[in-house]
Amino acid sequence: MNKTLLALGLSLAFAGAASATTITPVNMDPAGSGLNDPTAAAPVGGNPGITVGQQRQIAYQFAADLWELILDSNVETRVQASFTGLTCTASSAVLGSAGTKTVWSDFTNGVPDTWYGNALANALAGSDLSSGADDDNEINSRFNANLGQSNCLAGSGWYYGLDGNTPSGQISFLDVVMHEIGHGLNFQGFYSLSTGAPFLGVPDIYSRNVLDGTTGIAWTDLTDAQRVTAAIGNNLVWTGANVTAEAPAVLGPYLQLNVLLANRPAVFEMVTASYGPVADAASFAGGQIVRAKDPGASTSLGCSAFPAGAYTGKTVLMDRGVCAFTVKSLNAQNAGATKVIIANNAATGFPGMGGTDPAVTIPSIGITQAAGNVIRKSIPLGVHGALLAKPGQFAGSDSSGRVRLYAPNPVAGGSSFSHFDVSLTPNALMEPFINDSLNSALELDLTPALYEDLGWKMQPLP
Repeated sequence: MNKTLLALGLSLAFAGAASATTITPVNMDPAGSGLNDPTAAAPVGGNPGITVGQQRQIAYQFAADLWELILDSNVETRVQASFTGLTCTASSAVLGSAGTKTVWSDFTNGVPDTWYGNALANALAGSDLSSGADDDNEINSRFNANLGQSNCLAGSGWYYGLDGNTPSGQISFLDVVMHEIGHGLNFQGFYSLSTGAPFLGVPDIYSRNVLDGTTGIAWTDLTDAQRVTAAIGNNLVWTGANVTAEAPAVLGPYLQLNVLLANRPAVFEMVTASYGPVADAASFAGGQIVRAKDPGASTSLGCSAFPAGAYTGKTVLMDRGVCAFTVKSLNAQNAGATKVIIANNAATGFPGMGGTDPAVTIPSIGITQAAGNVIRKSIPLGVHGALLAKPGQFAGSDSSGRVRLYAPNPVAGGSSFSHFDVSLTPNALMEPFINDSLNSALELDLTPALYEDLGWKMQPLP
């Protein structure tokens, strides 16, 4: 059985070398735009293209070739690619989107009564399940054509190099392509997070590996209402054996915010930001915590500039809301702050702490609303805080060693559930935000292990 998830379309394939595993990019852009942009460009970072379109095609093919080196399948996977306008603001942007075009269940070598994305279903079945269809492409991917414009993460832009040396302020197209193809290879679930219902009443293979850590119940065994709650509980974990086994070798130490409240110790869970330097024991080593005060108001949102020097040498506590996390951190930094803490404005979960801004050079973390309330009440008596490691646990895992998935409150459309959590350290390719520390040409973290849990076979090591 199969069902279509995305609209069908015509295609013009790139040239690509054949191998035991073949992933073929399929150029969906019209002449003169997107992947066919004729604008002259100088070769950069190992990419020899001399037009913008050539560099985009070369980088995309390079990403496809990298995935070919990881996954083992005797069935070609075709990936549609195009540039289009995606959601943007001056300080944020959706860089890309992708997913399987169809889902399949009840085929040879698959778990019965379970949806699979087309590429994985083909690999397991050993044949092209959509052969003969009007459109037999397995994955659809799109990328933001407006990146860097004044209303789309202003001042940024795509870097088409293949060397991992992305300049400050630019975004690695290679890393984004690797990430988006990764979704199409089945790093995605097919449940509605607004209703909790499975697609057409059938669970999927990704979701069969997810557990709600709050109730201890597998995602597929929860009621629809329980899934709606779990999706914003910041406590979804991956139960697949391969990811769990590899996590200790990949993840760094699990850090908590250790605070002295009027010389009384307290420990709070936290998440790190996707922007700025990594918040760790070295960069977040103590300091007085003060509450931000918005100019001319009693709020602590940090969305307007603070007076110069107002927070010199201090850790500034702000509340989530109204403006981007990056704006808050930059305003605190410009007022002399050395660290930022942002408390959630919802009763459950953590702030998402997403965004990109190379101007932010101080570390930022997010805490729960309850933790923010405790710290805020104690500030008049003096509060100091630092990040310290919790023995026996790893950054991005729970106390049982299971790796966390992204489940912020409220649901982040297109990001929640189908990503690793932002608490993973080092940052992972399949987190919801592309980080400057990524170099997918050299390191794919826990992502291949997750594919093994889904049923993909890996290429043998040399």
